[in-house]
Amino acid sequence: MRKWSLAIMTIALGLGLVTSTGLEVSAEDTNAPLASAEIAPTSPVAKKGEKIFVIVKDTKNQKVNVVNSHAQNTGKKVNMGTTWTVKSSKKVSGERIYKIGNNKQWLQSKDVTKF
Repeated sequence: MRKWSLAIMTIALGLGLVTSTGLEVSAEDTNAPLASAEIAPTSPVAKKGEKIFVIVKDTKNQKVNVVNSHAQNTGKKVNMGTTWTVKSSKKVSGERIYKIGNNKQWLQSKDVTKF
């Protein structure tokens, strides 16, 4: 019985060493630099005429609230992934908002990124 347990422990130890050295070699082979697309701006400032892209942090809802020119919710929403052209931008209570579409549609800067 002792010989069997010693043999099983030896096989397990050998497989563990082979597996760990194989992972080290493959990790060394794939040293690719990060692409610029992987870095998202944290606080984009878009100017008139630039394109913005709607992003969503809540993946279940997939919609963003539209605000008015005083940064108050209007009850309307836009879908995640839509692209808009900025008509103008301004700061209200320390928060930047971007005008899209007509005069009543504005988006908060936390919900968009520069395109």
